[in-house]
Amino acid sequence: MMRLRRLTTTLMKPVVIILVLGLVVGLFYYIPRFGDVNTLTLYKGPSARVNKVTLSDRDFNEAYLRFTQQYGTFIGEDQIKLSTMDYLIAKELVNQEIKKRKIKVSDQEVDDLLAEIKLYNQIDSEEELEYLIYQTGAGSLKGLKAMIREILAEQKLYTVLAKEAQMEVDEAEIIDRYEELEPAHILIATSSEVKAEPLSDQEALKKAREIYQKLQEGADFAELAREYSDDASNKEQGGKLGRVPLSYFKMAFASEFVEAALKLEVGEYSEPVKTQFGYHLITVHDKKLAQGAAYEREKEKIRDELLAEKFSAEKKSDWVKEQRTKHAKIEILDPYLLGYSLGQEGKWAEAAMAYEKALKDKRYKNELKTYLALAGAYKEREEYDAALGVFARLPKGLQGNFQVDLEKAALYLAKGEQEKVKAVLTAAEAKAGDNLGNLYQVLEKYKEAELTAEAEALEAKIAELREKIQKEQEELNRRLEEEQKKLEAERNQEGIIETPAE
Repeated sequence: MMRLRRLTTTLMKPVVIILVLGLVVGLFYYIPRFGDVNTLTLYKGPSARVNKVTLSDRDFNEAYLRFTQQYGTFIGEDQIKLSTMDYLIAKELVNQEIKKRKIKVSDQEVDDLLAEIKLYNQIDSEEELEYLIYQTGAGSLKGLKAMIREILAEQKLYTVLAKEAQMEVDEAEIIDRYEELEPAHILIATSSEVKAEPLSDQEALKKAREIYQKLQEGADFAELAREYSDDASNKEQGGKLGRVPLSYFKMAFASEFVEAALKLEVGEYSEPVKTQFGYHLITVHDKKLAQGAAYEREKEKIRDELLAEKFSAEKKSDWVKEQRTKHAKIEILDPYLLGYSLGQEGKWAEAAMAYEKALKDKRYKNELKTYLALAGAYKEREEYDAALGVFARLPKGLQGNFQVDLEKAALYLAKGEQEKVKAVLTAAEAKAGDNLGNLYQVLEKYKEAELTAEAEALEAKIAELREKIQKEQEELNRRLEEEQKKLEAERNQEGIIETPAE
């Protein structure tokens, strides 16, 4: 409702529930799942093996779908699949290390964290819990608990690894994580940001004082919030603003609101407090300060959580890299992904060998991208004849492809065979037909090859084609407009009521 870094409930009901708790979370826990991937025909493995454990196709497809959802508009399919495989390899390494170190999570720890999650997200009903289960993609309460157990085990591992790496956490960080407030308010708005027709300042103050009087007479704060508050984002929750870290509360909420709330003890309520939004009546349902026995009991637990977070953010990638290169046996079983990965490392000879193997793999032998990738690997090594030879091996169904002609032109250009460049691009231009996108690609190659006459001729052809397309569009628009006018005239005619002569 109020677009803030002030008086906001946006961060109070997070989808990314684990981040609010400061726990380590896997890459995808906050992305809703797509459903049962068993019903979809997607990637077929095997993709990789980690210390004799083969990654499952189901895990691959589930992660791949979520990567695609998140990054599909920015990066290509091959990169997404490689990222998926790398993610699953890292996840398997973590799981194997948890088993190796015999890290356990008790049922009580799982239940305690679930209770915290419900508290932070103000989950008070089965329906709200079901929605949380949907948001996390857990599928069921049992699945959610299994996810929590996995998160806690991962956190415990990172805590151990952080301590082994002699990482430290400042006392101030622990205090910042521990201290929190659970405020609620009733707002009588004077701002149009809150309410379309707000009260005047004088009217709002009068109404706020009347509500304050009701509180003094013993009325229930939550019921009054539901009846009178203009803050639509939380009035049905009795004005609750949720649990909020004290440091954030001081930074993000209106200063007058903060000052009044911090003076209150749990259960007390304030007199009307004015902010830019109107007049507030404030109460505090809970307050945690870094003092006393409760803080001392929680301090080490919070320290461990923060250490886990620091390790995940600062050291995990290095740890995974070290495991992959020095301690674990990683076998990439998918030859195409192996070739793609090696190519990113600039290992083109090895990449070419992997792509050659992919051509014998039933998953890739009839895929044009495999031949293009192999030719590209040879091109990077300046083995142009070998690259051209790849296209001679194309299956019938892939021969005569426009993209192949462009790649051949680049290879002939690298060899300095200008006439062959011209011949291949002429063929590509013919295949492009009236496809402007393809014609522009051919034009770019003509210019790259310094085939000036051909480039000028194609530019003129493109200009004529663009003019033709524009005229056709204008004609289509004219016909549509005429048809619309005709339909309107017919409707108007049908609406005329003839009056009989007397």
